[in-house]
Amino acid sequence: MSKTFIWDLDGTLLDSYKTIVDGLYDTYKEYGIELDKEEIHKHVITYSVSSYINKMADITGVSFDVMKARYSEIGEEKKKNIRLIPNAKETLEALALRGDKLYVFTHRGKSTESVLKQLGIYDCFDEIVTSQSGFARKPEPDGINYFVDKYGLDLKQVYYVGDRTIDMDCAKNAGVNGVLYLIKGSYCEPNGSETYIVKDLYDILNL
Repeated sequence: MSKTFIWDLDGTLLDSYKTIVDGLYDTYKEYGIELDKEEIHKHVITYSVSSYINKMADITGVSFDVMKARYSEIGEEKKKNIRLIPNAKETLEALALRGDKLYVFTHRGKSTESVLKQLGIYDCFDEIVTSQSGFARKPEPDGINYFVDKYGLDLKQVYYVGDRTIDMDCAKNAGVNGVLYLIKGSYCEPNGSETYIVKDLYDILNL
């Protein structure tokens, strides 16, 4: 029986956290605010970019909308530095070859399509849901539920792959399998929400 894999992007298929952290750092530096890159990284993995900008809005008084807009502009300039996680493309191609369905549910926004095309994996996916699709943010399961309902998916054969606790909580809330991609040095601590843990994306072929 074929399986369905729904993918997070940043930190899961995209080696993009350095780009994200540098983008946030440079954004606030323009306002004379020096930040700790390690703290940015930890917050983004634990929560999200939007959560970090909200937090800094409370501290600095610079509005969320202003900072998010400037961060997006800087991020657009830096996206050329994003690379694929090791074995990402090979894993996607192998899953597709054996007949599995591949989707994306990500908090990344309008840059998603161009980044995936730049890296040569856009055509691997049957459908992509981004922050612009209007679903509630993770750990709410709305994005996963959308795929389940639209395609009549069997929950037991659905796997949501991500690198953060919030991804695994999202999978659990949707009633699907959570696959935690956990690399050495990650700030993510498994909490039992995950169904599986993999340290190499290619190991997903053995699930």
